[in-house]
Amino acid sequence: MSEQVKVLLSYNIRPGHENAYRRFVMEEFLPKAQELGLTPTDAWHTAYGNYPNRLLGFVVESADAARSALQGQEWQALMHRLEGYAGSLTQRLVAYRGGFQW
Repeated sequence: MSEQVKVLLSYNIRPGHENAYRRFVMEEFLPKAQELGLTPTDAWHTAYGNYPNRLLGFVVESADAARSALQGQEWQALMHRLEGYAGSLTQRLVAYRGGFQW
C-alpha cells in the first residue's frame, strides 16, 4: 500500500489583493483541489517573522496520485490563477507525518 503524502504551498498574498484572494481560494481553489484528490488539512498564517505569510497543506493518498494531479492541466491552471494573488509561491511534496509540517 502506498503511503500518504502532503502537498505544501507557501506564498505571500500580494498587497491589495486580499479580498479577491480569499474569494478565489474559498470558491474555486479549494473545491477544485478536492476534485483532484487533494484533501485540505492545513491553512496557516504567519503573523511575525521573515517567512511566507500563507502555508496550505493537502493530503493525497500516494505520491503517484499527487504527481499526477500536480502535473495536470487543471492544477497548473489553478496555480497560474493563484500566482495572480500570491508572490514567492513554492510547492513541495513531502511524506505525510500528521500535524504541522513546513
